[in-house]
Formats: sequence, structure tokens, C-alpha cells
Amino acid sequence: MRNSMVGFGFIAAAAVIILTGLIGCTGDKAPDTPTLSSEAARKTEKAADEKTAPPAALTDANFDLELPLDQGTQAVLAKIPRSWTRNPDFGSIVFQPPDKDDVYYPPLIQYTASCGGSCDAAAIPGNIETTIQGIKDGLSRPNINSGDAEQDAIRANVEILLEEKYAEDGWILAAAVTYPEELSSALYVPKVVVHAFRHHSGDKFFIQTSAHAALDQKDELLAVLTSACRSTDF
Repeated sequence: MRNSMVGFGFIAAAAVIILTGLIGCTGDKAPDTPTLSSEAARKTEKAADEKTAPPAALTDANFDLELPLDQGTQAVLAKIPRSWTRNPDFGSIVFQPPDKDDVYYPPLIQYTASCGGSCDAAAIPGNIETTIQGIKDGLSRPNINSGDAEQDAIRANVEILLEEKYAEDGWILAAAVTYPEELSSALYVPKVVVHAFRHHSGDKFFIQTSAHAALDQKDELLAVLTSACRSTDF
């Protein structure tokens, strides 16, 4: 397990105070701009997450994730919505709420490891960008190569809620997906989705955290799922 995690890597600009006289500035050189330490950057990243979702809404979940191409396993440090538990019915690592069986489209958060293409370490960041674009394309086209031209022509309405590189080694995408009114909401469930990716330099894989919930749970769950996905590290 890694001893440290890469923070945002941003520089906080310090305020520069210029002393002026009655007639003009003194001409003194402005002080050097300090940068945040790694520890301070991590605290700032954590604070940003806590503004998105209250800390009490999340709890720790640590597990081993199988890596691609017989690379072994990787210990993952994750946060999941409080009270959610692992669902063994899935082949991958998935957590869901205790009332999942009472909901038509139950929310979930899922963890996978992948190369997304070539498993060369230098190729992974580009593979992540390609994966993100593929997700966006897939959301807009719910049916691809179905054999029915009319079904393949259906297009969803995809509203990108968040898309950014939130850390030096982290990417995140969140979107709301709706469908034409004439389509059955039972077959085409309006939803929110979140996908986050983490890759450490030199690794031949990335960790993808994916979550979804029905659109009518957006106000309740989107901030929590976004913070949970963003928090995944290893």
C-alpha cells in the first residue's frame, strides 16, 4: 500500500502586500510566493470533498482488487456511503444500500481495475481519456448494434454535471441521463452516473470507481456518490 497519496498539486497564491507612501510605491521586491506542502494539499483536497458531502455520509471500505493480466492484487483505500454493504451477487466489488431489494433501480458503487488498452504504464493516462470519451458516447447511445435500426437510432439526453482532472492522477465524470418521453421509463431509467479514475505514475493499470442512481435520487445521492468516487486511492 502506498504511504502517501498525490494531492491536487495546485499552488495557492499568497497575498502580496505592497507598502505605498503618499506619493508612490517604495519599489521593494515582493516576497516569494510560498507553495502548499503535500500534507496541506491533502488536507485541502479532503476539505473540498467534505463540502461536497458531509463526512458522516461516508465510511471507510478497504479491500483487495484483482489487477489485469495477472499483475496480482492491489489494496484499495475507498470510502462508501454509510450503511452500504458489499453485494456478493456481483462478480466485481460492488456496494449497495440495505434497501436495494425494495428499489426498482437500486444505486450502487463499483470498483474495477483495468488497462483500458495497452498495459504500458506510459499509455495509461491516454487510455483513461479514451475510456471517458467512450462512456460519454455510450450514455448517449443506449442501444448499439442491436440489430434493430430503430432501436440503434435512439439517443439519450446527456447533461455533463462534472468533468475534470481533480488531481494530478485523478479524473472524474458525472452526468445526468434522460430519454425521450415516448420511451418506457422502466426500460430506459433516467439516472445519474459518476465515474472516477485513479492512476499512479509507473503503474500498468488504473482503478475505476463507478456509481449510479435513479434520477429521482439525485438530490439525495449525487454529492455522496461523487465524493465517494473521488476519494478512491491505493
